[in-house]
Amino acid sequence: MPQFVVLGEALIDVFAEKGKPLRAAKTLHPAPGGAPANVAVALARLDADVGFIGKVGVDDYGAFLIDLLAGEGIDCTYFETDPRAPTMLGIVAVVSATEQQFVLYNGANALLTPAALSRSYITSAEIYIYGSVTLANESGIAAMQAARWARAAGKQVIFDVNLRPLLWPDLELARQRIEAAVASATVAKLNDTELAFLTDQTDPAQGSQQLIERGVELCCVSLGADGAFFNNGHAQGHVSGFSVEVQDTTGSGDAFVAGLSYQLGQVNAPLNKLDETELRAMVAFANACGALAATQVGAMRASPSLAAVRALINQ
Repeated sequence: MPQFVVLGEALIDVFAEKGKPLRAAKTLHPAPGGAPANVAVALARLDADVGFIGKVGVDDYGAFLIDLLAGEGIDCTYFETDPRAPTMLGIVAVVSATEQQFVLYNGANALLTPAALSRSYITSAEIYIYGSVTLANESGIAAMQAARWARAAGKQVIFDVNLRPLLWPDLELARQRIEAAVASATVAKLNDTELAFLTDQTDPAQGSQQLIERGVELCCVSLGADGAFFNNGHAQGHVSGFSVEVQDTTGSGDAFVAGLSYQLGQVNAPLNKLDETELRAMVAFANACGALAATQVGAMRASPSLAAVRALINQ
């Protein structure tokens, strides 16, 4: 059984010409994507043992995604096709190196149900990972069920807030479901905008402390080029980012989640007992993963190897 299990959407990102908003784009170029799928691939590139749970359509894009993840060494036993809907699509414009526009179209990804899950597959993993895009559709019931199983089995549950407002009928529903997911998690990862959305705080120390008080054992706030802030209720601090030549930050947050997850997979102690030195090393590794992912266009293509991450840290 895999050490890491990731659940959620695998999709095709259709990229507009770089440097143009969607309304000005004349051509579109497909590439594999989906935040959970990106995390799974990034973990596999770090030589982690990972499985992916999700659905795609019975179409060329779905077959391509399954073949791609399997080719990365990811266990795809529960990555299935469903004839009731096509593979999910995301339209992406890279307006600048740090600004993207997204339009997401749900498909077979929204058809995952609790009945399709294997409890033993999820609870045998050390770490279960999911994000909020799944919560915006009926597959969120399955995602939350898996989180409850993993938490009840004493496993780590990593939740990536990854808020995409256009997917939700209203933001109050998004807030309610995301708060429930955060309560199910041992680890919450979010950016500064998402922190303000959930806590009404712009200060990472104050906002992360609110999430710690809600039951999260480790909170990481990614700050783009400025690095990330961590808080486990015992130690907190800021870890600077790495200086790289940025081409596209799409997928950098997913690479950060993968790097953090990989580091957590090496830890046996309770998260709230980790000291500042240990947490700084873990977050620096995650920062390096996110930085390297920004050096190329396309999230999966840019996922770095373990050797590349270690080389950047050692520079």
